[in-house]
Amino acid sequence: MTRAGELLRDVHSALEATEAKIRRHPYLAAVKAGSVSLEALRAIPGHQYHMWQSDLRSAAHLVARFGTRPYGSFFFGDLDAEVAARGGITAMAAKLGMSEADLQSYEPSPQGFAYAAYFAWLALYGSAAEVACGLTVNLSAWGHNCAEVSKALRANYGFSAEETAFLDGFAALPSFDEIATEIIADDLARGVAPAEIMRAARLIQAYEAMFWDAMASAAA
Repeated sequence: MTRAGELLRDVHSALEATEAKIRRHPYLAAVKAGSVSLEALRAIPGHQYHMWQSDLRSAAHLVARFGTRPYGSFFFGDLDAEVAARGGITAMAAKLGMSEADLQSYEPSPQGFAYAAYFAWLALYGSAAEVACGLTVNLSAWGHNCAEVSKALRANYGFSAEETAFLDGFAALPSFDEIATEIIADDLARGVAPAEIMRAARLIQAYEAMFWDAMASAAA
């Protein structure tokens, strides 16, 4: 195994407990049980709309920084996903009685917005490897939770496939370990410290867990 592959493996291993916490979050059980009110469910599109606005700019900045490197397709793919996300968020919100004006005026909690704030920091100051490793590790847990929430919304709240499209898009993402390993290898050769790469993944997973904590707080 290459040095980069070993580092990514170590990151996955070090964050197993955090990933398990995200995947088994009590909020998922509450949505599956249908015990989260429709009003409380508005926290998902409400937060995601503001996060999307931030993440879209972050993804565009990452393309500007790293799009010309051999693995630039990774960052262009992230930007494409952010461009596509708006329609899915507004469709979910509409099912919950929220217009786009409602989304714009929704006040996200600091806990729920922390992920987007840190991603913006990474976009400005992080290395390509920090971003790629963080996203690769995070999207596995995020995609799992999106799939669980999507199934619960359709089963318990009458959502259609169009109304869960935002969640379903993330649920269907493949593993990015291969391209992340390429990016990590390139940045290790450029002198990026392994500890910085691991730190970025650790923090982004912690902020992911905080997002689900925020959803649970909104439902309490």
